[in-house]
Amino acid sequence: MKLKVKPRQAEVFVDGYFAGAVDDYDGTFQRLRLDPGPHRIEIRMDGYEPLLFEVRVQPDKTITYKSAMRKTGGGN
Repeated sequence: MKLKVKPRQAEVFVDGYFAGAVDDYDGTFQRLRLDPGPHRIEIRMDGYEPLLFEVRVQPDKTITYKSAMRKTGGGN
């Protein structure tokens, strides 16, 4: 799975476990390796609304998820 999400410093959690930063999984030779089957992905960063989604990984297929995180309202 590839992640094309901004900001690239956001943290990635797979099934509740920390997996790294978006920047680790967005390049040509970088991908988030997941076992086949369903997974819950959460992308978090302070000051932004979290992204939550579920994917069903199939063997030998690469999924690319593209999004931009929205800043939380805070009036700073």
